[in-house]
Amino acid sequence: MAYQRLEVLTGTERRRKWSDAEKARLVEAAFRPGIVVKEVARRFGVHESLLYRWRRQLGASVSTVDSPVPVFAPVQLAPVDEPMAVPVVEATIPAPSPPAALVAEISVLLPGGVEVRLRGSVDLALAKAVIRAAGDAG
Repeated sequence: MAYQRLEVLTGTERRRKWSDAEKARLVEAAFRPGIVVKEVARRFGVHESLLYRWRRQLGASVSTVDSPVPVFAPVQLAPVDEPMAVPVVEATIPAPSPPAALVAEISVLLPGGVEVRLRGSVDLALAKAVIRAAGDAG
């Protein structure tokens, strides 16, 4: 059996008061890379939505290796006497070569002695219609 923590609240105030330092500590613990927020919330006895709310209130953000936090750099604009020449590089991308053409031939000998030959790429619906029409004619 796992150890469970039980907290008994007495008095009229039923809500806990968390200091900003405690909130920051819990948010930092909950949003580390590889940590499951729900487990941290359960360990500290708070609902996980409270940790997300505190994170928004504290202005903290999750920083992971895959998605680094954007950083803004100061920019200073200065007038330029002559415009800069931007080099234009034309990249030529070779057109994809068409797939190798498969020459296919289908030969169907119908009962009335009619032979139907289909060569190359033929739509299936068209092939069915041609065979059905030739079978009716024969």
